Amino acid sequence: MQTLWQDLRYGARMLIKQPGFTLIAVLVMALGIGATTTMFSSADATLLRPFSFPNQERLVVMFERKQAVGITRSSVSPGNVTEWREHASSLQDVIVMRNREFTLRHEGSPERHSSYGVSAAFFDALGVKPLLGRTFRAGEDEPGRERVAVLKYSFWQQRFGGEANIVGQQIRLDEQPYEIVGVMPKEFDFPYGGGEMWTPYVIEPNVRREHANHYLRVMALLKPGVTVAQANEELRALSQRIEQQFPDGEAGHEAYAVALNEEYTRGAKMYVPILIASACCVLLIACSNLANLLLARGTARHKEVAVRLALGATRWRIIRQWLTESVLLTLAGGALGMVLASWGVEGLLRGVPPAMSKFIPGWSRLGLNYEALAFATFLALLTGVLCGLVPAWQATNGNVNETLKEGGGKGAASGAARSPKRGVLVVAEIAMSLVLLIGAGLLTRSFVQLLRANLGVKAESVATMEVRLPRDKYADEPACRNFFEQLLPRVAALPGVAKVGAIHSLPMSGGTDGNSFHIVGQPAFERGKEPRTDFRIATPDYFAAIGTELRRGRLLGAQDHAQAPRVVLVNEAFAARFLPGEAALGQRMTLGDNKSQPMEIVGLVGNVMNEDMDDLAEPCLYLPFAQYPTSMLTLVIRAPGTETQIVAGVRGELAALDPLLPLGETKTLNQVIDERRSPKEMMMWTLLIFSLVALAMAVIGTYAVMAFAVAQRTHEFGVRIALGAQPADILKLVLQRGLTLVLLGIALGLAGGLALARALGGLLYGVSSTDPLTFVVVVGLLAAAALLACWIPARRATKVDPMIALRCE
Repeated sequence: MQTLWQDLRYGARMLIKQPGFTLIAVLVMALGIGATTTMFSSADATLLRPFSFPNQERLVVMFERKQAVGITRSSVSPGNVTEWREHASSLQDVIVMRNREFTLRHEGSPERHSSYGVSAAFFDALGVKPLLGRTFRAGEDEPGRERVAVLKYSFWQQRFGGEANIVGQQIRLDEQPYEIVGVMPKEFDFPYGGGEMWTPYVIEPNVRREHANHYLRVMALLKPGVTVAQANEELRALSQRIEQQFPDGEAGHEAYAVALNEEYTRGAKMYVPILIASACCVLLIACSNLANLLLARGTARHKEVAVRLALGATRWRIIRQWLTESVLLTLAGGALGMVLASWGVEGLLRGVPPAMSKFIPGWSRLGLNYEALAFATFLALLTGVLCGLVPAWQATNGNVNETLKEGGGKGAASGAARSPKRGVLVVAEIAMSLVLLIGAGLLTRSFVQLLRANLGVKAESVATMEVRLPRDKYADEPACRNFFEQLLPRVAALPGVAKVGAIHSLPMSGGTDGNSFHIVGQPAFERGKEPRTDFRIATPDYFAAIGTELRRGRLLGAQDHAQAPRVVLVNEAFAARFLPGEAALGQRMTLGDNKSQPMEIVGLVGNVMNEDMDDLAEPCLYLPFAQYPTSMLTLVIRAPGTETQIVAGVRGELAALDPLLPLGETKTLNQVIDERRSPKEMMMWTLLIFSLVALAMAVIGTYAVMAFAVAQRTHEFGVRIALGAQPADILKLVLQRGLTLVLLGIALGLAGGLALARALGGLLYGVSSTDPLTFVVVVGLLAAAALLACWIPARRATKVDPMIALRCE
């Protein structure tokens, strides 16, 4: 212990004596460790530990698929839920989950809140306990017993002020009395999506054997010892039997299960592994730079080491001393890296808006914790040992007598200058920085293309506002139709409003509905292989309000009322895929099982970007609201210059029609678009920052190696100049070595860059993963920067005074 303390004190003194070297080394390692710790924290929260409840390893998410028509992740029919509960021996609990909206009235004006309808066994299946009160009891998801609610912790704090006696209180949801029976712990938030409470979801007796409609989200708890593969074998057999019994609704459907963690981390797996790999590249470049600095420092200390060995110091004693110094450097870098990591985590949290981050499991727990501190400390110790070992071994591996005979160690230093180790490190730095630059370049080009893309809407000056009618009060279609037909003219009359329309599922908002269809006159599809298409229900002025253009035919109008012949609009993608070479206008089609009322295609409209912001070519139908009334619409209001100030006016008109009806979520259309683009934007900026840091470190590393080589070969250059060599000859001699290192690094980096480009393919929009312009520009940028780093020391070599160089020798 005493010798360790001596090593620490001596190492600290040596580092303090060389503040420039110490500062550069600490900054380099701080950048590497900070980047890696930031990404470790992200992976820890979103991939490794997205959930905190006990039974997550036994939980699976249930889907249905129709491979014949390319449907791989369909929702589940109520009939299948019933069949699985009765006959699936591998499943302990089958849980239904559905998003629900409630109007809450409790000591104040009504408010609209999202919630989850879940089966009574939901909390028991997850293995979670309430903070206050209880969760649902068996049978509370049966008709007549479902008027109970469990609150989310944050909602209890914000809306009810954290009342200790909240359990047992009555609240009114959609004008129905509900009893609060429990409050969940602070860390519990499942499913993800912003729900404020949980209520029992009732599958009504008349639909429990229904197989035609597939609309339920379902989760199941496997019995102890059962694997996902075993459950899928049983589900496959059950699907075959169900298909035979219910061919009308289940033809071609096959049920399957996916592990909970695998399903809910799908989104994070698109981004986090690539960012982790990028951060590791930054760390490796930092390690290469530190190793080069330590090698250069070790070369300058050859004589010191020789003297210590001659005085009786053991080789291990000197190696341990040098490792102590390198570990001190990396620990200091790790401490500063934690500061940078805290900024990085804050940047990640700000990079994704709350409207998007609430759907990312584990995002709310993203931050620096004890695990991140332990990771950064381990990383600092490991890099300190690895980066210090080679210089320490090399410094103690020379001939003591020869080193002491040489004047200051010139021969050894000159040999070290020609050592391939430093060149290999430079090649690695250039290669890794090129990989990151290629990835950042592709994402930047893709994001620019996305910003320039015609999204199919004109977002400026457009506000969107959600209105949901409670089903108990507006139970039938005429009531819903009548309400919105009164509301829309009122809103249109507000000052500053140019156009008002409404749609039941706003584009790019993350919500779509799909159904099978048939075009009259075309051969019927084989049962189970019917194609599906998205559909949206819109009012006549919706297209003028949002800016989606008419291509041919006409838009929806007042003539498309409830008693008029059924009509439909199709987008260009639908016409191109399902009516190629035919005139879409005038064609008749049916949607779902409604074969008795065919719809005539009266208009062709432009495509609109999908919710993932990566495709304009998804087929879609638009149905007239008057013919297909729904209880939920999103108002789309074009109000130039006043789109952010009209909320109060709309709320007033809504209250005039129904004082108990609150206005739902309000956003500008630009906000909706920015939220959907935010994951791609965050990915781009993170990789761009990593790549620029990597480029800077690679250029600095190249410069340091070339400058060290020139300094150690001053005598050689003096001799060459004295013998008649021209400055151009010296310049060529130095640049030749630098150019060799740069070209080797670029060749290796291109191979790695192509691999990264393929991994990024699914995240790109409007840009090929082998985009020539990106590769040419990035390679040119790196080559120019690296050659500049070589040219500066080379130019210095041409100015060597031979008399001074020879006199020094």
